[in-house]
Amino acid sequence: MSAPGNAAHAFDRALRFFGLLCCAALTVFTVYTIIRGQLTAQVQRGIFLLLMGLAMFSLKPFCRNWALSGKPLLEWLNRLINLIFMGLLAFSLLYVLLNYFEIASSRQGLPNQWDLICYGAGTLAVLEGVRRGDGWPLLCVILLVLGYLFAGHLVPGFLGHHPMGYAEILELSFGMNGIFGIAFAVVVNIIFIFIVFGAILRLTGAGALFIDLSYMLTGRYPGGPAQCAVVASSLLGSINGSGPANVVATGSFTIPLMKRTGYHPEFAGAVEATASTVGQIMPPIMGVGAFIMSEITGIPYSQIMIAALIPALLYSFSLMVNVRLRAQLQRLPLTDQKEIPKFSLRVIPRIGVMLVSISAIVVMIMMGRTPAFAGLSGIVILFVASFLIKEMRPDIRKTIAILVEGGRDSLGVAMSCAGIGIIIGGISATGLGVKFSQAIIGVGQGNLPLALVMAAACCLMIGMGLPTAASYLMVVYIAAPAITQLGLTLLTAHLFIFYYACLSAITPPVAVCAYAGAGIAGGDAFKTGLWAVRLGIVGFFLPFLWVYNPELLLSGSGAVKIVWVILSCTLAIVAFAAANIGFLGKPLKMWERASLLLVAAGMASHAEMVRAVALLLGVGLCVMFLKDHSRLVKTAPVSGGN
Repeated sequence: MSAPGNAAHAFDRALRFFGLLCCAALTVFTVYTIIRGQLTAQVQRGIFLLLMGLAMFSLKPFCRNWALSGKPLLEWLNRLINLIFMGLLAFSLLYVLLNYFEIASSRQGLPNQWDLICYGAGTLAVLEGVRRGDGWPLLCVILLVLGYLFAGHLVPGFLGHHPMGYAEILELSFGMNGIFGIAFAVVVNIIFIFIVFGAILRLTGAGALFIDLSYMLTGRYPGGPAQCAVVASSLLGSINGSGPANVVATGSFTIPLMKRTGYHPEFAGAVEATASTVGQIMPPIMGVGAFIMSEITGIPYSQIMIAALIPALLYSFSLMVNVRLRAQLQRLPLTDQKEIPKFSLRVIPRIGVMLVSISAIVVMIMMGRTPAFAGLSGIVILFVASFLIKEMRPDIRKTIAILVEGGRDSLGVAMSCAGIGIIIGGISATGLGVKFSQAIIGVGQGNLPLALVMAAACCLMIGMGLPTAASYLMVVYIAAPAITQLGLTLLTAHLFIFYYACLSAITPPVAVCAYAGAGIAGGDAFKTGLWAVRLGIVGFFLPFLWVYNPELLLSGSGAVKIVWVILSCTLAIVAFAAANIGFLGKPLKMWERASLLLVAAGMASHAEMVRAVALLLGVGLCVMFLKDHSRLVKTAPVSGGN
């Protein structure tokens, strides 16, 4: 190999090593500040952004095609651009950190020329980091907001705003109301430590135990592999704050298993994609969503966790029913018993370690400790206890991998939230969020359901292509004030928005979880997204159900009423799933499916008389279907044997 070739490879190895070192430093820095106490907000977030950005520019190329082109000129141009963005970010953040007290005391709102150069360089570097970490969709939204800040005063009508100079916009973008704002603070203070927790689960093998246990529970039933995906993703996804990461973690096992059973690739990918959204709404951790919601609203974590429990279980149940009925409709074979893991006494210690570590997180939160401290407590218990179990015991290589992977897994969501800070700051500074809220309120004064539909559509459209936490943070400041003023409680409104933020991950055309599932399954991404929406359709209706049936949030009426409402909605889900799949003991005709849809709507209604009529109709239909099924069984031809 030529000397220039050796130099290029040595440079790439050094840059990659530096990036991985920054990832490990990010984990160490966060753990250290949780134990010893955080620095002032902007310094803490500035150091975090510096390490994260340097890792991003070191590990992800400016242009993958250039990096893999084999052409020295393009390859070196790619490396040069990486170094330029690393320099821009380092200059801007080191400048802010070194001049922090002077800027805060005397130049806030009156930046000098060097301040503005720093803010511009830092904003440009973050925008490029967003593109590398999350692609063009989010970057285009941020650029649109920046364009609106510069030229929005030229827009006629209520969408216009007061003129803003470039100095004001740059200071807003690279300040505590922009990149360093609430969205990035949530990553630094809450999300990151749970990403590290997920990395330890994966690297010690504890995460694989979720899949094994799920397969033990569901493998012997029709659609067992698909039901395994639902259970495993619900368990693992509650801890993992990323839907696409959850798809990859569990889907690499469950999707090939579903395809071997007989599910076509698009359906298999859709099952895993939809199941991975369940984990984001499943207590106790809700993919750290419960902690974020508590931080923003001030509602106690325990109250959020309890309220979210029944909707999450109903959503999981709907997926289980859908995949089981689909398996029965297609007459898919049962899984070979030899493939199903056998429960043994050796599994019990591993289960105990997981339960203790997760319980420690919940207990710490209940005791009033911060989410970061609670997450660190779970990490310490899980890591230390892993040494006691041979199958989980980490060596020095695995320990280093935990530090590195914890940082690397966070790069995408952290950079997205830094960029979203610009959007939130722009919406606030121009009053655009207030204007949208007033529009929703104006509609809702005459029609609450229509206002809720508008809010839901806003969540789905704005949240497309974003991680769950980022999607929720981006929408909550627009939609939550509006639907809260329409009479919904703060908790009901935020859960409503959070659900649709989760569901945006399976909503075409930018369905990131569906794309991840399609990639593993080898299916068409758009068709996978359509199947994911069809399988997860109950999730799109659930928020409306608890608005009109607050008993689903375990609030409102007494215990008897709560049990009756939950039972009614459960039966509604069965009827809806049967109509959706077209099977209930036998293949259903169109009029039978339409009848079941009416039963589902009636059982989900908040009017007791309608529920009673729907229940009677549903019982009558089930009796008729069972008779038809018995007749089909009796008249079915019996295959002979030799």
